[in-house]
Amino acid sequence: MNTAIDDSRKLNRRIEFLFIVFVLGMLVIFGKLFYLQVIKYPFYKDKAQKMHLRTEKELVARGTIYDKAGIKLALSVNTGSVCACPKMIANKWDAAALLAPKLGMTFKEILSKINNKKEFVYIKRKVDMDLAQEITKLKINGIYIDTEQKRYYPFKEMCSQVLGFVGTEHTGLEGIEAQYDKYLRGKTGLVMIKKDAKGRPVLIDTVDVKSSDPGADLYLTIDSNVQYQAQKEIDDCTKKYNAKSGTIIVMNPNTGAILAMANYPTYDPNNFLGTSRDKIRNVALTDVFEPGSTFKIFTMAAFLKDFPDSLNEKVFCGNGKYLFFDRYVHDDQKNGWLTIPEIIKYSSNIGMVYLALKLSQEKLYNEYCAFGFGKPTGIDLPGETCGILRNYKDWDNTTMTSIPYGQEVAATSMQIARAYAAVANGGYLVKPYVVEKMVKNGNVIYEHSVQKSGKILSEDQRQKLITMMKMVVEKGGSGQKAFIDSYEVAGKTGTAQKHDPSKKGYLPGKYVASFVGFLPADKPEILTFIMVNEPHPAYYGGDVAAPVFKAINEAAISYMHIAPSEKQNIEPAENTEIVEIPDFSMKKYNDVKTFLSRKKINYKAFGFGHFVIGQEPQAKAKISGGETLYILLGDMDKNNNLKVYMPDLRGCTVRMACEILEKMGVKIKCVGSGIAVGQDPKAGVAVEKGKSCTVSFDTKSST
Repeated sequence: MNTAIDDSRKLNRRIEFLFIVFVLGMLVIFGKLFYLQVIKYPFYKDKAQKMHLRTEKELVARGTIYDKAGIKLALSVNTGSVCACPKMIANKWDAAALLAPKLGMTFKEILSKINNKKEFVYIKRKVDMDLAQEITKLKINGIYIDTEQKRYYPFKEMCSQVLGFVGTEHTGLEGIEAQYDKYLRGKTGLVMIKKDAKGRPVLIDTVDVKSSDPGADLYLTIDSNVQYQAQKEIDDCTKKYNAKSGTIIVMNPNTGAILAMANYPTYDPNNFLGTSRDKIRNVALTDVFEPGSTFKIFTMAAFLKDFPDSLNEKVFCGNGKYLFFDRYVHDDQKNGWLTIPEIIKYSSNIGMVYLALKLSQEKLYNEYCAFGFGKPTGIDLPGETCGILRNYKDWDNTTMTSIPYGQEVAATSMQIARAYAAVANGGYLVKPYVVEKMVKNGNVIYEHSVQKSGKILSEDQRQKLITMMKMVVEKGGSGQKAFIDSYEVAGKTGTAQKHDPSKKGYLPGKYVASFVGFLPADKPEILTFIMVNEPHPAYYGGDVAAPVFKAINEAAISYMHIAPSEKQNIEPAENTEIVEIPDFSMKKYNDVKTFLSRKKINYKAFGFGHFVIGQEPQAKAKISGGETLYILLGDMDKNNNLKVYMPDLRGCTVRMACEILEKMGVKIKCVGSGIAVGQDPKAGVAVEKGKSCTVSFDTKSST
């Protein structure tokens, strides 16, 4: 009996003990839950949000860059960046093997990126969306695509040093992209994105943490047609003459608007990685050189202020060699007595020194400063240098026998172009610029206003300088190869020895050839500067750079509809020799020009292209001085099919226009009578055989 009672008591004690243990356990559990869900609730809530919510930068479109006609020069396109969450990749070897051929990377490169314990890595950034979709179709767990933007330059090398480029973080690093980066880039927003258990974004419940603000669009003064022609000509010229580099600047001298700025060598900003600084920098602004004879105009400007009535005075130029102080000054030609204008026409160093020695050093220095030498032009592009112009107090006799014709002074291409613009526009120093306006959300937030300095030339001085510059392009002038039929051209050649940076003196056989000019001379609409660095075997500015001026401006005249001059340059002396005209059909235009120039035959070309597709008079006809040969131009496409472009028919009679278009295989519809004053399609537009062109004629223009 007692034993049963004892067993019952023991059982009750066990039950009581287990109950106490259970109660204590429950108290511990409830205590833990209270601790986690009440006391530590804020901590774990924040941790959970961090696991499933991520604040990311919102994709913002960088502003587009347009040329003056609204053609896109730089724009942003969506790309896919291949990313990885290494922890989630089950078989890294297989993943690397699948991705390597698709991404153009080695197996080891990819394996090294994903063979770690990081939560996130980029494998390859900013690939084409088509390739990104191919990667997605592989369905590799842990590999996904993140959308990013990439800058795209549709014209590649054209205008690259002006535009610059952006880095992987979409920040401008060179050119316009860097100069106007804060406007183009806009303001990046922040977005809270929900992620699933695998870390993938869920495209719902996104919350704007900080609103984004898109970048502004830029409209440049660059004219793509002129830019293309300038780039083509400087490429061809530097290659033809084995030059180290070259630059062309085309601008409106009245406003400072840059229509083209081309350099050689150049690069493709779509693939800038690994490109050398020599190709990236804008040498039109960064590189200085002794301007040589293009500087003579500014010495002449100073002389004319003190001696305005001395144009008929003659200066003895020593037959090519003259001693000033203890230094001989040389001319390339054995000039004897020259008038003041002829000193510019024949580009006499001796004559220039003689005139400069009539002036004080301070007066010369002040004149050079007035034209902007020794200081930046202020153009809205990065990297511009100020050139070198020592204070007149540091000059000596050697300086006075050097600086008047462009030695012992250094300038950039932009400085020289700007200085000549002052001669062209009436005596005002304009500030060059490339950004015409900025537009944001449909509103113009900036528009350039023309900036001019005070007048630095009187109209009388300007007219005298222009007269001298027109003589340069006449028969016998140093720049006669820049002559353009029916247009008055004012220009100046430059041939400068290159300074030896390691010691005093100059590098043997190293020259900078240049030419600067504008047209129409009396009412200029376009100014062009050409610089070719170390051309050989030819190296004179008149031989190397002047023909480039002619080629660019002949194309620009047609495209920009620049009317012929009322007064025209004096045509080189007529040829009295009777010449039988060869068959020029499908001959290269450059070769034909060379032949005609050598035979001194007047000619006029219609249309655009590299090959002659028609001529009048026909082959075997005989032509003499005073007569003109008319040439039709065209091109060949990749399939050797003929391509023709509408010529500029303004000024043609009805008969001439009909004959020209008939030879091109284009039908003509004549409206009115007299002289052609307009046409549709416009000059330069590619046309197919059999198409029609409407040409308007007016009798008022035929008088």
